[in-house]
Amino acid sequence: MNENQDAKILVAAGEAEVGAGEASGNAPPEGSPLVQAQPSTSGRGLQLLKQLAAFVVAGLCIWLAFRGIDLSQVWASMQKVNLNWVLALAASTLISHWLRAIRWVIMLQPLSEKKISTWNAFCAIMFGYAVNIPIPRGGEVARVIAVSRSENIPWVGVVPTLLIDRLLDFALLVCFVGLTLAILPPDLRSNAGLLVPAGVAMCAATVIGLVLLPAGAKIIRAVLGFPLLHNRLPETLRSKLLQFADQFEQGTKFLSKPVNLPIIGLLSFAIWGFYFANFYCTLQAFDLLSKFDFARSMIVWTIASVSVIAPTPGCVGTYHIAASKALNMVAGVPPAEALAVATLIHAISFVLVPVATAALCFASQNIARRNTHAA
Repeated sequence: MNENQDAKILVAAGEAEVGAGEASGNAPPEGSPLVQAQPSTSGRGLQLLKQLAAFVVAGLCIWLAFRGIDLSQVWASMQKVNLNWVLALAASTLISHWLRAIRWVIMLQPLSEKKISTWNAFCAIMFGYAVNIPIPRGGEVARVIAVSRSENIPWVGVVPTLLIDRLLDFALLVCFVGLTLAILPPDLRSNAGLLVPAGVAMCAATVIGLVLLPAGAKIIRAVLGFPLLHNRLPETLRSKLLQFADQFEQGTKFLSKPVNLPIIGLLSFAIWGFYFANFYCTLQAFDLLSKFDFARSMIVWTIASVSVIAPTPGCVGTYHIAASKALNMVAGVPPAEALAVATLIHAISFVLVPVATAALCFASQNIARRNTHAA
């Protein structure tokens, strides 16, 4: 969920699809950011180094998470899980992705004269999550390409919707971090005088940001037009910010219908509500709910959610170490059991469900394509 990856998405999508776009008639026009953003050979080398660094970070975090842990105790904890709650975890994960697809369809609809298929949007999302496992942040590119092909819409128009999708996730994450700070139990507060107001301010900022979302591009351009900023900002930075405003405006075209804003807000909170349900189901699976009240559940879940921002392959390592340490420090879950909890929720929500569902989507779309050609 790294909200600073959109320039990289533009570059990667350009690399992957310029040739295909020209062949299909969906090539970007001259002057398009996708055309301008083609990287040099050295740029590709830098991207490769970043990918390798992500794998190194993931490996280091896995080593730190498992260091000093008795693996037999981890396995013993795994064997005690309630499989019914594991199935509930898988179902909750799927529901969150389906809700994300519904939200994305609303964003994509201005790009097509026909109704966008929620199934195709859902499949594109699952392809993206599956690709993220071996290729950090590669899933964004896969997601853009998949929905543009299945819906026959220009992928240069899809990219800005992904920007808004990520910004909404970031806004909700900020909101839940703020809520966590506001409800910290007294024994975990180091400075209650500052934490509670800061938490309330973060929640309020999220709500205000959602309300101002339709005017986001105008606000950015107005701020950049202030003489103080206009004269002091380097031209290259100002140009990039203006391009960001253009992308933002493209991505929020769906808000031309005022009714879409509250729907998007409700869907966004529902998506994250099911993310929290994933954590709840996992606690139930390990029979750990008695160790948690609402506040401690929010703290551990929020820490684990923040760790997802790190661009490691499929959030490997960063999620394990953040979730397991938080479970141990906040709720006193024994280290081996805490690591078992983190490993199970990661294996189901980040690996098994995305890969299995992506495979099902791939097979389903292939069958549908063959039937269409046969007809």
